[in-house]
Amino acid sequence: MLPPTRLLIAVGFLACAFQAQAACDIKAFDGKSLSRCKVWPAVQNQAIAVTSTYLADPGDEEAGVFDLDLAIVDASSAKPIATYRKPGAYNSDAVRFDDLRIDTARYRLAPETRAFGLRSRFSHSSQANPYEKTDLALYVREGNALRPVLEGLVIAKSNGEFVDCEGYEKTIRRSVEIGPTSHHGLADLIVTTRGSKTKNTRSGQQCVSSVTQLKQTRITLTYDGEQYVVPEDFRGY
Repeated sequence: MLPPTRLLIAVGFLACAFQAQAACDIKAFDGKSLSRCKVWPAVQNQAIAVTSTYLADPGDEEAGVFDLDLAIVDASSAKPIATYRKPGAYNSDAVRFDDLRIDTARYRLAPETRAFGLRSRFSHSSQANPYEKTDLALYVREGNALRPVLEGLVIAKSNGEFVDCEGYEKTIRRSVEIGPTSHHGLADLIVTTRGSKTKNTRSGQQCVSSVTQLKQTRITLTYDGEQYVVPEDFRGY
């Protein structure tokens, strides 16, 4: 059984979560639009709300972009506290935009600065050339506005090439930690990459798989006063 203090905290959090669900619009992705809402555990009585809507390319029915509308809202009334809008935030074509999730991990970038994240997922359905990735963006509040301080960091990616059985698939996963040092007032981000490569070969009538673990790497992203600088090979395509 939970101690009384922890029980009160848990009950308070659940109450806030129910308030946010009642106040925020949550809509499953239907290929054209979505809405997400999530209580922000780091900030009392606040929730994060996001919507994204598709706009087709007039010259190509198979391509378009998704706009982004993001807000911190009062968890009980859904009244906006701070907002951000980015038209054409996500491209969607052969590699299509699939989903958007709110990330409320503890991104404490400075004593008085907490960030939250958005994870955007993209995929390309192909047996010959499968591909999917998830990008991470981080946002901070500045008065009644939100500002991105990190964009385009690929934190999960899987791609491959196959001809019938034979081929390979490479998968990577990245974790983000707050570093002990800082630049221009915000903590450095330590990004650790882990991955594996699966190779398929034909042996008689069987398709045989072998898995090789990739070398783990670690890099530090520093804030340049506007955004964290992300190396090009960490952005994917």
